[in-house]
Amino acid sequence: MPSPTRLRAEGDDSPMQFIETTRYQRFSPTGETSNLPVPSSWEQFEHPNGDIYYYNRGLRLITPENIRDPTMLRFVLEARDDHLRCLDDRFSSIRKLPDDWELTLSDVTDEVAVIGMYSRKLGVAYDWTEERGLVAKTSPEYFWSHVAEYPSHHTELPPNTEEAFAQALASAKIAVTGGAIFPFSETQIDQMTERYDHLKALQAQGKQVTPALGWLMGAVMPLDAVEKTCSDEQLGVMMLKMRF
Repeated sequence: MPSPTRLRAEGDDSPMQFIETTRYQRFSPTGETSNLPVPSSWEQFEHPNGDIYYYNRGLRLITPENIRDPTMLRFVLEARDDHLRCLDDRFSSIRKLPDDWELTLSDVTDEVAVIGMYSRKLGVAYDWTEERGLVAKTSPEYFWSHVAEYPSHHTELPPNTEEAFAQALASAKIAVTGGAIFPFSETQIDQMTERYDHLKALQAQGKQVTPALGWLMGAVMPLDAVEKTCSDEQLGVMMLKMRF
């Protein structure tokens, strides 16, 4: 049974790199398991960048791993069960989670898995350690990264995220114009604003753009993260991949 670990050190709330997201399992039609069906109770979703991930609503479980492969599916489910058992055995932590919690599992093997827990309603990412039990991460970047990584399995954005993004864009523009030191240039902020306005116009026409909005917002927020920077090339690549 896997012994779940984390990609970043426990309790590490240091700033994340721009668009620091998980490695998605890109769907390959020529793969050995490509003809196998998606397992019962699982759904396949496409990220705006074209990558694939899977969601099980009943288990509140998200993974980019290829769970069409029965062996990988077993590893993923064992990792989930092991982690939830840890939460329940120590401090009864699972009872402290909000009712909309979601669990993410990536880089899963028969020994380890990278784990994340999140509440969209509260806009919080959680960590668990043997010493402290379940704690909310102090840096909002972890939640925003989750929104960017897995934006397609909900039809609506998390509560208040769009308002926070729009306000952050306006504040950032004023700050940069006034000469403040900021992670993003004025040109980059204008690019974000233009893409946001374009997506909102498409939404007004009845098109489903929630995944693209989630990716855009999650990838660049919070805009005031002092040590988060991105190059014009990084931002440009993301904009091109949005395919809208």
